[in-house]
Amino acid sequence: MNILNLLNITKGTLINKIDLNVKINKFKTNSKDISENDCFISINNNPKYIGEAIKNKASCIIVSKKINYNIPTILVQDIIKTLGKITTYIRNKSNIKVIAITGSTGKTTTRELLYDILSKKYKCHRNIKNYNNHIGVPLTFFSLENNDEIVIAEMGMNHFNEIKYLSLMTTPDIAIITNIGSSHIGNLGTKENILKAKLEIKEGLKGPLFVNGDDLLLKNIDAYKCGFNQNNDLVAYNLFSDLNNSTFDIKINNEVHKIKVNLPRHLLNDVLLAINVGLYLNIDIEDIKKALENYKTYDMRMNILKDNNNNTIINDCYNSSFESLSGILNVIKNENGKKLLILGDINEIGIYSEVIYENIEKILDKIDNKDVILIGNEIRYKNYNRFKNYKDAINYLKNIQIKDTLILIKASRSLKLENITSYLLSFH
Repeated sequence: MNILNLLNITKGTLINKIDLNVKINKFKTNSKDISENDCFISINNNPKYIGEAIKNKASCIIVSKKINYNIPTILVQDIIKTLGKITTYIRNKSNIKVIAITGSTGKTTTRELLYDILSKKYKCHRNIKNYNNHIGVPLTFFSLENNDEIVIAEMGMNHFNEIKYLSLMTTPDIAIITNIGSSHIGNLGTKENILKAKLEIKEGLKGPLFVNGDDLLLKNIDAYKCGFNQNNDLVAYNLFSDLNNSTFDIKINNEVHKIKVNLPRHLLNDVLLAINVGLYLNIDIEDIKKALENYKTYDMRMNILKDNNNNTIINDCYNSSFESLSGILNVIKNENGKKLLILGDINEIGIYSEVIYENIEKILDKIDNKDVILIGNEIRYKNYNRFKNYKDAINYLKNIQIKDTLILIKASRSLKLENITSYLLSFH
């Protein structure tokens, strides 16, 4: 690609006409990552980062504010829309298969499971970290390699029309909806509205939709379904599950296969979705089984860790919702021994906060042999220690001895409870 191609894609204005035939390799938004002949897209027009990109030998820059540099420069009206236009161009010029994943919870778990399964046969790429919005999804496509055959992209949202925008941008070949929960219900008002927002993934969809058939709001959707309900297309049965592992059976072409995976019960619909898509894309069931047996949990999502005092730490503090928190609490309820539950606020639940926290408290009341530490401004239960932030909680933990205990650490991402995990692993 050269500057003239890029002008046609972005519909921008060329400010500096120096060397229009320079080569463009990659599109990047981080000036530190720029290599020779990359195009730097300046999100905020910061001269410091633009200067750094030029120093790192960017071949051109894209800005939304008229700035004169001694380098080919394209001026656009809207940087975010420009990211989308370039993403659509990359998507359309390649033969890559696009799999889009949305849902209230389980997106990253499903993405990682599916990546492990599909990598048995295909060269796969997936978004890293939490790159699942109007900036993150383009960055995922910008980092594609020429030999990639499949890209797996999470699509997150807080409001209506966000998934629609991402779906039309990337035109997925396959889409997955993991579930419809209460995440962002404070913004959208009802679960029915959340369903409506998630179904926007169909706007650009070119192929089949896969859904969790056990979900009350998804079970009547026209899609491939999986779950433990007998009405699903792919049915799991003979389930055994504990904190660390699960096994269940599925039947394929009248042959029974036992599935093993190191995840607890409340995440198994994500496993089934990954299996179902893997089968659809002709991954051999034996390869699927091997991928699941070797699956390792993703950072801060159901990581099971051990510290020096024989404590088992469930590091699940990347995010929280009623569904994910109640799911793991119901698993812990059946575990023996001492338990320490370090729980923080659930964000974006709005007027539903009172009923959600009441329902969580009912589950807590059923858990024996436990201590509870609460962190944040919203989560409030009598008889439990509550702290404003993780720093105050760590100061409290320094004064108590914790041994041979199952410790759950879970809250919305903004509370940064991974710092408590680090403290326990480093100092206990």
